[in-house]
Amino acid sequence: MQRRHAVPRVTHRRTTVLTAVVAAAALAVTACSGPDLAEGLERSDAARHVVTLADASASADAVAATEHLGLLALRVSAEPEENALVSPASLALALALLAEGARGETADSLDAALGASGEDRTSAYNALQGALAAHDGDPDVVRDDDLPDEPVLHLANQAVLDDQLTVEQDYLDALASAFGAGVQRTDLSSGEGTRVLDSWVDHHTGGLIEESAIQPDPWLRLVLQNAVLLAVRWETPFQEHATSDEDFTGPAGTRPTEMLHGAESWAYAESGGWAAVRLPYVDAFHADVLLPPAGTDPAEVSPEILTTLVDALGTAEPRTVALAMPTLELKPPALDLAPVLAEAGLGGLYDGPDLSGVTTTEPLQVSQAFQQASLSLDEEGTVAAAVTEIGTETSGMPAEPEIRMTVDRPYLLRIAHTGTSLPLFLAAVRSPQH
Repeated sequence: MQRRHAVPRVTHRRTTVLTAVVAAAALAVTACSGPDLAEGLERSDAARHVVTLADASASADAVAATEHLGLLALRVSAEPEENALVSPASLALALALLAEGARGETADSLDAALGASGEDRTSAYNALQGALAAHDGDPDVVRDDDLPDEPVLHLANQAVLDDQLTVEQDYLDALASAFGAGVQRTDLSSGEGTRVLDSWVDHHTGGLIEESAIQPDPWLRLVLQNAVLLAVRWETPFQEHATSDEDFTGPAGTRPTEMLHGAESWAYAESGGWAAVRLPYVDAFHADVLLPPAGTDPAEVSPEILTTLVDALGTAEPRTVALAMPTLELKPPALDLAPVLAEAGLGGLYDGPDLSGVTTTEPLQVSQAFQQASLSLDEEGTVAAAVTEIGTETSGMPAEPEIRMTVDRPYLLRIAHTGTSLPLFLAAVRSPQH
């Protein structure tokens, strides 16, 4: 796939954090060349157990719930005049990881959002992930100029534990057996913790997403990560010589836009003023292009219209369709999932949820939840990646200090050898600004 534009790396952390990351990375260069520096410090011995779709009775309900979560995310992910890109599958799988440690009303709310309960929920998402595993491959394939001959769908899960978290072994076993999740332990308040998160994200997206969106925090205890990467060719590539500019009218007005052109026998459907065409990839995957009536925001498609169109495309007899559509290079900013979770009835995850299946030693609540995504589409095919991360922090309140001291005037600083009390440095600090 020809890379038309280099996407600039988005730097979203404070300078002090970046400095710590750089320092930690420099110290670790000789210790580790891959993303798993802390791997092996704590893990589950539970064997991976893959459920087939035939044995997962709730898999269809899980797919419908995932579609619904994706629509919610799409509607809150950007301003109406901006591009929006989300991964429903990555979001649902990350929530499924969290659901393994939820109890009581928290478990009920997650079950409702994920379309199935308890063991049925676990089996459904296990089976869906297992079905995708048939196309697993090296995520570094997207670093090549050309797309692979066969589709690559790489999916990975990880739980990153803070040094201070006492985790329930049953929770780690559930993540390992149902989702094949790896485990790392680190200091999530530090640059080292940031490096662990960043390295995993960069590796499992083939560098399409370079950094974690999670901010280090002293109260952070657990980060759940899910990555999805797709690299796939069109069944019938578009001809590069046919690519040309055409007018595209968006919120910013009408502008010339680079468009692919092709005329092939494709499944086509219409409903409620919407038109849809299904473009097959070489194997196992397809892209549905859905065009709304003029003046309609595409993110406002109703679930009913979407279901009708998708079902119709699945059964439609192919018709010759002359198609013109834009080439794409999408990489929107990280999406804060808090509004999405609230819309999905999961706002309680931020306010005293029951996550006692993760740990019983301290209360946890979600404090950060983000999704990042990237998509490129051209004559050859499609490359897309997404990472969803859910960070939980301890919700126990710190003890009120007995004494408060604010150094807000000139002061004396003495640095000494403890064993002898020998003063090594002494300073009268009158103007500490620098």
